[in-house]
Amino acid sequence: MSAGMVVGIVGCGQIGAMYADHLDALGSYRVVCVDADRARAEKLAQGVSSRTVAESVEELVSGGCDAALVTAATTSHPELVGALIDAGVPTLCEKPLTIDLARTEALGTRAEQLGVPLWVGFQRHFDPGFADLRARTAGGELGRVQLLRLVSHDVSMPPLARLRESGSIFTDLMLHDFDMVRWLTGRRIVQVVADGSALSGAGLADIGDFDTVTATVRLDDGTLAALSAGRWQPVGYDVRAEVLGEKGNLQAGLTRAEAPGAGTVDTSRFRGYWDRFATAYREQVRAFLAMAAGGPATSAAGGWRDSYEALRCALAAERSARTGSVPIALSTPLIATPIGTSILDASYGDSAKGTP
Repeated sequence: MSAGMVVGIVGCGQIGAMYADHLDALGSYRVVCVDADRARAEKLAQGVSSRTVAESVEELVSGGCDAALVTAATTSHPELVGALIDAGVPTLCEKPLTIDLARTEALGTRAEQLGVPLWVGFQRHFDPGFADLRARTAGGELGRVQLLRLVSHDVSMPPLARLRESGSIFTDLMLHDFDMVRWLTGRRIVQVVADGSALSGAGLADIGDFDTVTATVRLDDGTLAALSAGRWQPVGYDVRAEVLGEKGNLQAGLTRAEAPGAGTVDTSRFRGYWDRFATAYREQVRAFLAMAAGGPATSAAGGWRDSYEALRCALAAERSARTGSVPIALSTPLIATPIGTSILDASYGDSAKGTP
């Protein structure tokens, strides 16, 4: 499958370098590195015969590209993904696709109209523990689901320069958890209540962000989920999920779904997302490239609608946290919002009355 296949890595920072390493482990791919900072692209390509550098996405496409991984700054996703879609290149874009609902929908529908595969990097779908938790929950092992608990805590705060481009902690870090709630249950989130504090993050107040947040969400069948996320967890990167049902509980913490008490959550061994989710990232890119080479798609893949729905929840949570933890009711999914219109005003119902 991989022999001679050309894969573009658009964005050669930490995530791009991680994907390059996974590609090396997966097969004989020809990797073309693209970055707005050419020196960074050259650094990623240096010393590896299978890696070359292109000046731009246009040069990447003109030279022949079978698939692309977009790992550049979130603010550049619309332009980069749009160019790749228009060129017919199957694309896996790191989450979120964009931090604007209208642009997310526009890119997604454009890809569908052109028949170009577009994946969004929700790698937790490919984690063995989370996948097992989902399968066992869907199989009825827990009976009726009553509550979900999700935790996502980074070891340390990312650079402020990156945070300025990725939206708030809700649209950046907690976006994964909103997606997980939907993915684990198959249900729709209809209401969000959130709160946040800036306790230790120097400079966060200047950009109006938080370093510690909580959110409670209600699903369309009445099930509740309690979420927490933070930028500081010095003992190690900590991402967990627990599903509580009428017949028992299951949790995914380290590498698999397990009953509470069956093992301890020793987060000290995880340094970051690249470490904790190494298997998930590798399986995600393997499945994506297999599909791009003509193989079948997988239902585990994250798509633009997943990014859209998670973003709707994240924006609602941000609005709630900034307005005294007022409950925000979400409107019907996938309402088209013209660019230039206030996304919150156009996409959410009357929160004061709690109506969708």
